[in-house]
Amino acid sequence: MNKQLSELVSFIKKGDQFNPMVSNKGTYWHLDHSLQVLHAILKALTNSNPEDYQPKFSLPKLTIMTTGFIPRGKGRAPKQTIPAGKISEEELFSALEKIKEAKKNLNDLSKNNHFRHPLFGCLNLNDAIKFMRIHTQHHLKIMRDIVK
Repeated sequence: MNKQLSELVSFIKKGDQFNPMVSNKGTYWHLDHSLQVLHAILKALTNSNPEDYQPKFSLPKLTIMTTGFIPRGKGRAPKQTIPAGKISEEELFSALEKIKEAKKNLNDLSKNNHFRHPLFGCLNLNDAIKFMRIHTQHHLKIMRDIVK
């Protein structure tokens, strides 16, 4: 995940770029959304009670977690992770620092600390970390294509 965070920083430094042939959102939207998702998952993992973990079978979860691929344009972001208004470079750097700080606590968590995904159900610590990588990679690919 550290390599992905470094690449996110590189996109912040490039400024907000748009390419409507790739996405109707700019790179800062994808950055902000990715950072909001990471922060929300890290917060949920930290605040969850391992005893409440209840795994659930989900075909989309199995497919995405196995392939490591999220198809473009198929999912819908929860309202709380949709960027609103103009996004500044400073806000992105601030969000990135919060994530780096929250990430430090991962080693102290139980394997059954979890977060509840709207489609996949409960993801335990390992699955949540894997999902964060997959989701971030999905948006990094979009940003690479926008900049290309």
